[in-house]
This record gives sequence, C-alpha cells and structure tokens, in this order.
Amino acid sequence: MQLSWPSGALTWILSLLMVPVLLVGQNLSPAESTNTVTGRKLFTQLCSGCHGADGYGTQQGPALVGNRRVRARSLQALRDLIHNGIPVAGMPAFALSNNELSELASLVHSLNAPAAESAMAGDPAPGERFFFGEGRCASCHMVKGRGKPVGPDLSNVGRERSVDEIRTALLQPSARITAGYEIVTVKLRSGKTIRGFARSRSNFDIVLQDFDGNFHMLHDGDGASITAEKQSLMPAVDAGSKEFHNLMIYLSRLSGVKPGIPLTAESKESGGIDFSRIVKPEPGDWLSYNGKLSAN
Repeated sequence: MQLSWPSGALTWILSLLMVPVLLVGQNLSPAESTNTVTGRKLFTQLCSGCHGADGYGTQQGPALVGNRRVRARSLQALRDLIHNGIPVAGMPAFALSNNELSELASLVHSLNAPAAESAMAGDPAPGERFFFGEGRCASCHMVKGRGKPVGPDLSNVGRERSVDEIRTALLQPSARITAGYEIVTVKLRSGKTIRGFARSRSNFDIVLQDFDGNFHMLHDGDGASITAEKQSLMPAVDAGSKEFHNLMIYLSRLSGVKPGIPLTAESKESGGIDFSRIVKPEPGDWLSYNGKLSAN
C-alpha cells in the first residue's frame, strides 16, 4: 500500500517544516508548557550550533529529539550535564544561572517527553475507530488484547515513544525498525526457504518467527544463506490529514494496561479477546510476543 497525499495533507506536512522555534517546542507536555522564550533563546544561542536549530543533530553533535539516552535522564541530570559539559566529547560547560539551567533543561527534556505527556488536544475515539476499522492497524498490532500480534503491541506506545517518534513510525516505518521485527529470509540447505522476523540472532544460531506465528530455531550450518531486508513489513499509513491527526491522538493516549482493572470483554467476531486471559493466561497460552504482562 503506497502513501498518498490527499487534500490538506500537504499543508499539514509543510506546517512541520516551519520555523525552528516551533519544532523545538512541539512536544512540550502540560507541565513543561510554561517554558519561557528565554529557554528557547538559550537553546538557539548555545545548543543549535552543534545539535541543530530543530534539535535533530549535526555533524558536530547528536540529535536531541528522539534520543532515548536523553529521555532517560532526569531534569536534575540534564541541568548538571549542561552546567558541567562533557569535555571528553567536546561539549563545553555553560555557566548559567539556576533559572536559566532549569529552563534549558526543561526544554531539552520536552523534546523527548513521552507522547502520553504531550498536549495533543482532541477526542481519541475517532482515532480508535480508524485503528480498528478503515486503517486496518489491528490486522497486525494489538492494543489491550484486541487485534493481532504480528507487529509490536502498542498498548503502551504513548509512554514508550514521543509524538515525533510515533509520527515518523507511521509515515516512515522503515526509518527505525523495532528490535526483533527485522525481516530476514533464510534459505536452508534442504532447499526450503523461511521468511519472517529475526527474534534473536547470534554468531551460532537464529530464532526466526514466520508470518504464521511459528518459531524456527536454526543453528549454524542449517542455513545456506541469510538475507536481511531493510524494509519494514508495515506500509506507511494511508490517511487524510484529519484521520492521521485522530490516529496520532489515539496512539498518544495509550499508556499501558492496568492489571486488576477489568476491561470490556471483546467477542471473537470483533477480533478481540477477554482481557482476563492476558492478566491470567491459561497454561500454554501465548497471547502476545511478551507472553505474560511480566514478559515471562
């Protein structure tokens, strides 16, 4: 399925390319939306030369947007890093006031804030209908027990990814393929060919899951050749600007299942399952790639 650009979509794309200040502040969470113009000004003066005016990095410095190492740091850790610098990596120390350090650290932190903390306004219901309906997202992904576990479970995607990362995953699925979902084709010495996800791989073996869900443990010597594909199995989302925005709102609100809080059971006809089976699976049940909620 190819990505098309319906009426209004081009305007939406162009809006993403507007002045750097808008890009720097696009992922601010409600708690961080009080960042002043001073914080953005400091970023432009002190950080943009190496990290880019939009935070996406240059040859002199890494990207600060979608950077999981940055996301893992607390605000205090970011304050300390900005104040002390990283001399061995070429990052200088900045002698800023406490207020300036706080504002700049908050701004950098906001570039990696989880989508669930973003200020995307709107009703997630239309996006949910698109996900399970016209968008056919549930034909490969599960959300809270509904859908199919071909691709990654998206029940907690709003906590795991930023708004920018979700947007990129929808429009450019091959830009960053989730670990364990790289596609490989293995030609066995017997002449048989198996194509699927490389769930794990070492110098001595590879665990391959075909698209029917079957696992194959292949040892060194079983395969005549292994060909890795660079494209994701997922096609780019084909949607109008309104439907795409609704889908973004829905995915951004997904912040994980809550064990002990029952959800409405779905019938088999609707493609869903009783959530109690996820909380307490029967022996032999393997209802998602992670197995149980504890990932066992």
